[in-house]
Amino acid sequence: MRQTVGILGTPIDILNTHAVLERLEQFIREQRFHQVATANTDFLINALSDPELSHILRVTDLVIPDGMPVIWASRLIKSPLQERVTGADIVPELASLASRKGYKIFMLGARPEIAQKAKERLEAKYPGVQIVGCLSPPNCPLIAMDNESILEEITAAKPDILLVAFGNPKQEKWIHMHREQLKDVSVCIGVGGTFDFLAGEVTRAPVWMQKSGLEWIFRLAQEPRRLWKRYVRDISHFGRYLFRQWYGLNRQNKSNRSDLFAAETGDVIVLSITGDLIHSIIPRFQKATEDAFNSGKNLILDFSSVTSIDGEACGTLLNLPRRAAHKHCDICLVNVPPAIEKALRGSQIDETIYKTAPSVAQAFSTGRNLGLCWNVQCNENLAVITVYGSSERLTASRLEGICLHLLETGRRIQIDLRGVIYADTALLSALYRLNGRNEDKPLVQIVPGGTVSAALLREKMASAFTLLDAPTNSGDLRPYETAMALESSMGNVQQTVGAQR
Repeated sequence: MRQTVGILGTPIDILNTHAVLERLEQFIREQRFHQVATANTDFLINALSDPELSHILRVTDLVIPDGMPVIWASRLIKSPLQERVTGADIVPELASLASRKGYKIFMLGARPEIAQKAKERLEAKYPGVQIVGCLSPPNCPLIAMDNESILEEITAAKPDILLVAFGNPKQEKWIHMHREQLKDVSVCIGVGGTFDFLAGEVTRAPVWMQKSGLEWIFRLAQEPRRLWKRYVRDISHFGRYLFRQWYGLNRQNKSNRSDLFAAETGDVIVLSITGDLIHSIIPRFQKATEDAFNSGKNLILDFSSVTSIDGEACGTLLNLPRRAAHKHCDICLVNVPPAIEKALRGSQIDETIYKTAPSVAQAFSTGRNLGLCWNVQCNENLAVITVYGSSERLTASRLEGICLHLLETGRRIQIDLRGVIYADTALLSALYRLNGRNEDKPLVQIVPGGTVSAALLREKMASAFTLLDAPTNSGDLRPYETAMALESSMGNVQQTVGAQR
């Protein structure tokens, strides 16, 4: 299992540059999709206000520390990362590796002249490197991009490494949203402004400034008008939230002892931790959780006797839900003491990541997350779809299918999204495609609610939709059994659940 430090809710891998390159080559040998993020303070701050980006960074296969403030933060919480590993350093090293091993690279993003110049410089510096594509799509919102043609070009080129330079969070969301279509690309990395450095458009700071953490001053002097607001925001927010994490981790009463106990009952393993959940016991803790998931067991973490946690424990706890989901297992925290709860919250580990319960007996009483659930009511002219739950790719696609079926019957559609508690780009893209089917006379209207409204504002797409405060109040609406039967045939029983709300 990965060794990570949890900083402001993001697990960052404890690897130096050499180890990162070894991990990337391992990913290439595995010949399946892996997403890699280069996280600096801007990433971490963006993730605090963007639930989708926060989720992506937790499920990404590798998160490397791109910025000295991230290194300083890890030292402050006494779980130090090894060294700064930037995208601008990793990409040339990858090109060198690719030229020696015959790996193929695809470059996506940046302005056409910048991307082309970066490509030519890489080819000149690393003879034999195979850059099989260099594509610069028009600059537009993520869900308005011509993704089909982009993916077709990438698929035809069959790269081993995809470098995406859209900037954060657009590049991370684009990679994550298309992970199924990119399943044969072994390494997909969001590289931000790296193409600008490679092309010589932006000059890097002297090495001594990079190592001392002063590169931001050099960058600010180069582009003050573009960067000053971002830097002011990042410094103020990063300092404030990092203090909360430091304070929570340092207000605990360490017992200077650690132990684990496991008990199995039915399809559940209860793992009780006593004392300090810190660096020294993390390998045992990780093995115990991995054994539970490999055996197909649901996992309850009993924290009643935990006296303290550290940054590595936070990193491991941020990784566990991803491992549980991969093995189709549930995981729940129970009996969390107040001091530990405060430390977890300060580290951005809360109920959005873990189910919690006051006792082992109640741990799984709430059942599994079903993704998006809905019911359909309609008359001859109008269909009202009430949606709730958490968005994910499969159920968002099924919801789109139901809407397309209803549009084919000649009905207008109103989608009530006030019950949605997590909205990602998959859901917004589905809504955008539906909305664009008849631009002159939109046949799809949405009632966004707080969560979806916030997502539309983040993606700057609110103006693209016809928004309502509430669905039309029509007394002749009735359950639409044809749509329910269609959804049932697709393997989703959530219509019935929705009808019982």
